Amino acid sequence: MIEDLLQRLPDWAREWHWPAAVVVVALAIVAYRILAHQIAAQVADAEKRHVYRKRASYSIAAFVTVVLAIVFFEALRELGTVLGFLGAGLAIALREYIASFLAWFYLLGQRNVALGSRIEVAGVRGDVIDIGVLKLTLIEVRGEGMGEQSSGRLVTIPNFKLLTDPVYHFTAGSPFVWDEIEFQVTFESDWERARDILAEIGREVYEPHAEEIESGFRRLENAYAFRYGITTPIVYTSVGGSGVTLKLRYLTHVRQRRDNRDRVSREVLLRFRATPGVELAYPTSRVYRTEMDAERVGEKVEPSRDEPRPERAEGPLGRGL
Repeated sequence: MIEDLLQRLPDWAREWHWPAAVVVVALAIVAYRILAHQIAAQVADAEKRHVYRKRASYSIAAFVTVVLAIVFFEALRELGTVLGFLGAGLAIALREYIASFLAWFYLLGQRNVALGSRIEVAGVRGDVIDIGVLKLTLIEVRGEGMGEQSSGRLVTIPNFKLLTDPVYHFTAGSPFVWDEIEFQVTFESDWERARDILAEIGREVYEPHAEEIESGFRRLENAYAFRYGITTPIVYTSVGGSGVTLKLRYLTHVRQRRDNRDRVSREVLLRFRATPGVELAYPTSRVYRTEMDAERVGEKVEPSRDEPRPERAEGPLGRGL
């Protein structure tokens, strides 16, 4: 019975290679699911859980590849010439995939691009949430208009883009970046007092993170040909069209930029309102009209007090010539 059944099977199924390959792949899938379940149950940190799960999948995939190569070694050797021609054609057709695969090894050795890093590449800014064999997955972060916060969209970028395109790092070495926010007070205001208030608010934002900022810039100085200068907040003064412009430049954590802008703005509004002689400026216009302009638009012109009034004629009303 069994011999008859085997005789009816196709030639490829009667060989031991294919059943062995199916068994190996099935065992690999079962092993990965067991490991993934154990990792999810025992590792609470999401980032570590993701890293362990990826390592398990890569290890199992490498093991399966080696086993299948050994199983089909004889068949692959017989097809060596054919595979050589196919490989040359596939290398040209799939050059971007091959480049992404090679770039993956580069990313594995990079400390600047890791899970949680904020980067901008190929016109996309976001936080890295996955480093795959062929692609990088980011959760998109909008620019200044969205306050440097997540949009909720996932973006995938081929790995080779990190080798061919400029890459902007926001958290490499130090997660603190310079930000500027400006206010304008009227020309009649005590702009020096307003400048002191703005500098005081900047120091309040800076001081809780002073040590972390200094250590981050020291790491950059040790790793690169970089020399940091002043890290304390600075207030610049200039003359604007509607008043005196005060621009606060300060260091903020890249993920707290919007919160710090909100904090600075609220403090400025409260303290300027409580300070006599300091008022925020806004675009205004003043119109000056001459007597000729007033007559043209039909307005009544009041005589000036300095101008002599015309004298009344004296004499009998009915007197003729």
